[in-house]
Amino acid sequence: MDIVTRIMTFLGDLVFAVLGLLSPAWALVIISALTGVAMLLIWRHTSNQDAIEDVRKQISAHLLASRLFKDDLSVTFRAQRQIVWQALRLMGHSIRPMIIMTVPFVLIMVQIGLRYEFRPMPVGEPTRIKVTMKDRSKVRGIGDQIVLPDGLMADANDPCRAIPIRTIDWRVTPRNPGSFRVTFGAGSDVVELPVHAGDGFMRISKLRGGPFFDRLLYSAEPSIPAASAFESVEVFYPARSTPILGVDVHWLISLLVLSIVFALLFKPFFKVHI
Repeated sequence: MDIVTRIMTFLGDLVFAVLGLLSPAWALVIISALTGVAMLLIWRHTSNQDAIEDVRKQISAHLLASRLFKDDLSVTFRAQRQIVWQALRLMGHSIRPMIIMTVPFVLIMVQIGLRYEFRPMPVGEPTRIKVTMKDRSKVRGIGDQIVLPDGLMADANDPCRAIPIRTIDWRVTPRNPGSFRVTFGAGSDVVELPVHAGDGFMRISKLRGGPFFDRLLYSAEPSIPAASAFESVEVFYPARSTPILGVDVHWLISLLVLSIVFALLFKPFFKVHI
C-alpha cells in the first residue's frame, strides 16, 4: 500500500503544482472536468457499447409503442414489460465498467481529499492531536513522549491519557504559520508526522497508521513499522470550505455533480453510449 500511496501522492503533487496557480474552487472545477472525461473514456473501453446502444434503441421503440397504442391495453402492457426488461439489461451492462471505474475514482478522490477535506491549524488556536498505542501498558512512558519544534506549543496540562482505550491526547497551538514535524516516542521507537498551520492551500495528511481504510482515505504518510508500540497518530484539523459559484457544499458532492455534468457534455464528442 505504501508504494501505491507514494506514486499517487507524487502524481497528485504534480497536478496540483500546476493547478496551484488557480483558486481552489477553479482548480476543483478543472479536476472535475478531467475526472468526468477520464471516467467517460474508461466507460467507453470497458463496456459493451454496441449492446448498450441496442438496449437504448429497444427502450425508445417500446416507449413509442406504448404511446402510439395507448388504447390497446395488451400492447401497452407488453411494451411496459419490455421497457422494464431492457432497463434491467442496461443495468447489467453497466456493472462491469462501474466496478472497473471504482479503483481509479477512489485513488483520484483520495488525492483530492488530501487537499480539500481539511485546512491547516489556525495560528494561535489549540488543535487536538491523538496518539493511539497498541498496548495499554505503553500509554505511560513511551506513549506520552512528544518533541515539538519551534513554532508549536503544547498545553501545560497535557497530555490527557485514556488508558482503557489506549490513547494520549495533546492540545497543540501553533505560534506562527508553517509546516512542522512533530516527533512522538523515544529511543528507537519514534513516529513522526508533519503538521501544518496557517491559511494556505496544501496537501494535509491528518493520520499516520490506523485502520486500512482510514489510511487509504486520509493519509499520505508511510505506515508505522509493525514492531512499533504506536498504532496511529491523528491530527484533528478543521474542515475546509470550498464554495462553488457561491454555493458552499462539500467538495465530494461538487466533484461528483460536476464530473457527471462534464461527462454528459463531452459524451457526444467521444461517441459514448451510457
